[in-house]
Amino acid sequence: MVATRTALTTALTAPIAAVLLAWASGTAGADTVPDKNRIVETDDGWQLSITKTAENLDRYPNLAATMFTREGFVALKAVAEVNGAGRQPISSGALTLGYQIGCQVDVSSGLTLGMGFSIGPNASVTISQFPGVTIGGQASINPNISTTLRPGSIATIDFGTKPLATNRASITADQVEIKIDACMGPVTLRSYATARISTPTADNTVTVYGDPIWL
Repeated sequence: MVATRTALTTALTAPIAAVLLAWASGTAGADTVPDKNRIVETDDGWQLSITKTAENLDRYPNLAATMFTREGFVALKAVAEVNGAGRQPISSGALTLGYQIGCQVDVSSGLTLGMGFSIGPNASVTISQFPGVTIGGQASINPNISTTLRPGSIATIDFGTKPLATNRASITADQVEIKIDACMGPVTLRSYATARISTPTADNTVTVYGDPIWL
């Protein structure tokens, strides 16, 4: 029993020690995430494809100089395309791009900052659209979303949605700040891009996910 308890304690504290070491070093880092693509054939005979590309994360030591805050800037692009000769006309479609964010251990006293993305009962995540997100005409940005995430769960945050008015739509997000406050242990990010179309007889959705990265 003692050996089991010791092993469990080591497993729980090792990621935290790694975070403290990374914070103490005060160095920036960058990740380039592989592209992802999926193509499906709908019941109506259309070929619906979704591509997630040009994803990059730049990590920076946070300006608050605290070991419980993580900050980085992300860039990524999503493209939805419809090809083929379907048997039914497409009545509507859309492209959505965003991130899933997970915090391992919440250590705050309860605070939601900035544009108001809350994570867990206390810890918070702030998504800033400045320097900016380029999403093209008629797309929608979600600057004020509030959600909760308990440790061990994930929050899904849409960066934007673009109507699929023709056979192609894209969203490009560049230098979007992601800042996590009051989180001890790993903060995991996973991008996603979803394309969906609707005809009089069928609805279809296809999603790709980026490889998990750590902020």
